[in-house]
Amino acid sequence: MPLSNFNFDTETLSQKIRLSKRLIQTIIDFIVIVIIFIIFIIVYYRLEPRIRYFTCDESEIFMPNRQETLPYWAVALYATLGPILIIIFIELLNAKLLPLQKNPNNLSLKQRMRKFFICLLHALSLFVLGIAITLLLTEIGKRWVGRLRPNFIDVCKPNLTSLECIQPVKKGYVYRPIYTGGNFCTADKELVDGARVSFPSGHASYSWYSMTFLIIYLEARLFLLRLRFIKPLIQLIAFIAAFVTFLSRISDYHHRGSDAIGGMVLGIVIALAMTLFVGRVLWEYEVEKPYTDFDLKPTQSID
Repeated sequence: MPLSNFNFDTETLSQKIRLSKRLIQTIIDFIVIVIIFIIFIIVYYRLEPRIRYFTCDESEIFMPNRQETLPYWAVALYATLGPILIIIFIELLNAKLLPLQKNPNNLSLKQRMRKFFICLLHALSLFVLGIAITLLLTEIGKRWVGRLRPNFIDVCKPNLTSLECIQPVKKGYVYRPIYTGGNFCTADKELVDGARVSFPSGHASYSWYSMTFLIIYLEARLFLLRLRFIKPLIQLIAFIAAFVTFLSRISDYHHRGSDAIGGMVLGIVIALAMTLFVGRVLWEYEVEKPYTDFDLKPTQSID
């Protein structure tokens, strides 16, 4: 048997082994993401919000029930579809697959496509994993704390004339804790339950996770030597989108400032964990390499 054939068979076998490992890794990653989403769905539909007391001096829960400036579907749309489209574009750019792009390394279309799909799969799986974790932790916080929204009374529509706000004590009066469960509210239960989940803000946690992930991803994967101000412009737009969403939750009286800050911190922390720890490989590979293989260390050559 010629030595060249032996080397070819060995290389082919090695590629098949790496492909099998990658397939197994992808399946495991997918299963983990699905499990987290399933836990989120169980928490969302099965865990009732904690029933809280309030006192009549808590004027912050007597705010009007305004229409949302940014409904959740709008936040989910821009904070999900936007980063995904940008990630796809950047990886097409890095793999030299866009029209009019030069191919300085004279790579075959197969090699460039391989690089594109590997990098794209890694980035999108990280992004979706972070979404699942953000949704789960936000919902656990909301239902475990059960904090009343600023518009709770307007949504709940209780009989305010029957409230006994003050009770006498030995040396004066104190505000009486009023239970908000049972028949206290006259509005639809689904609406009332939605007014019991103020902390942390889901809009803030989702938008800040998504936009922080995008900002860091751009820093790690987008290199524009001639158009160097394009990247900070996109990053600024992402920051403004998250910041405006944050502010709208307070101005619409759907959250207090502390609720929105809690969601913001949660989203940023998860984004940092996804991009700097779980997905640190984003920073370890140069986009100028012939193609990226996440099974190999950056110091190893890839032939």
